[in-house]
Amino acid sequence: MSAVASQQQLSAHEMLQLNELIRMESMDVQKVQAMLPMIADPELRQQLNTCVQTGRAHVKALVDFCHAHGLR
Repeated sequence: MSAVASQQQLSAHEMLQLNELIRMESMDVQKVQAMLPMIADPELRQQLNTCVQTGRAHVKALVDFCHAHGLR
């Protein structure tokens, strides 16, 4: 990506989509975390823990993107 492209402002539609992505990913992380105590299988529990970690990383990346572009 060029320096010019990274300086472009997001459209209202893109900001709405970004907001929705953050909310969806955050909710998914919360749901999986709530399910973890009910999971007895160690392999499945490990898979779900990995999902939680990945989801948190996605949310952080999206929030960091917002901060880098002056969005709240």
